[in-house]
Amino acid sequence: MRLALVAFVFFPAVAVADPHPMSSGAAPEPTTDAQVAMTAETLAIALELRAATVNAAVTLVNQGPSTTLVVGFPCATGDDAGQIDVPCKVPLAVTVDGKPVRLTRDKAGKQQSHWVWKMKLADAETVELVVKYRAPLINDRYSVPAYGMGLFTYRLTTGARWAGPIGKLRITLDHMQDALLFVSPAGYRREAGRITWSFDDYEPTEEVIILPHPGAAGRLAQAIGGKTAAELRRRLDAGDYKKADVVQAIELMKDPRPWGEEWPKTISPLGGVPVPPKDAIAAVTAESIKLLEEVAARAKR
Repeated sequence: MRLALVAFVFFPAVAVADPHPMSSGAAPEPTTDAQVAMTAETLAIALELRAATVNAAVTLVNQGPSTTLVVGFPCATGDDAGQIDVPCKVPLAVTVDGKPVRLTRDKAGKQQSHWVWKMKLADAETVELVVKYRAPLINDRYSVPAYGMGLFTYRLTTGARWAGPIGKLRITLDHMQDALLFVSPAGYRREAGRITWSFDDYEPTEEVIILPHPGAAGRLAQAIGGKTAAELRRRLDAGDYKKADVVQAIELMKDPRPWGEEWPKTISPLGGVPVPPKDAIAAVTAESIKLLEEVAARAKR
């Protein structure tokens, strides 16, 4: 595994070693045709302790004459599977207008493949494509992988390969990592345990990314508890957690020593994404502290 062991010695009470990049996959992409447009996409991602559940509902419109196209979904094998692309062993449930689609696997290399399927569209036809799966979060150094999440990604840019921009894009990411250093793309809204995006005529040039604080995020998720992101949100809404745990996460985020500029430089390349700009990290860190202060104020214990 291509990971360097990272130990933080500034806070002995915080057990952090080798947080891992984790991916929930990518948007389906055309491989043989460029005349079909994605006029709408509703993407729902739910992070749990050991897996991410993904539901991508896409509206496709054929802007040319009748056509047969091949649609692909990237997957990976080997030690890096789950780090940038979903492991190929993960089953996909794909439907077109509610009817199941037969998938085949197209190998592109030793560790890179695509699940592919054919779609026939008549002149000006509109179809509804739905892709569902449950991607494992992988970090063999943690008994609960989510607590060792160093970076989380969903490859949104593969959606740029359809004709034109995405007409309406709606994304919901339910997560357990409110102590965040960076969020992508810009233009999101945050509340405790959830990030949402709403775009019109959107050409994706960035991936969905969250970069948790390497000492505070997993520890806070563990302290608040909940096996699913939905359960964690219920606890957050009810104030069912200790204020002291949230305050400790805030103090960790206010002290820059555990990560400085080096942590994003270490983890981002391993997840296959660019290193975030320093000003963006500073802005999201301040935003996270403010959100956590609101969470601390609602604590009932």
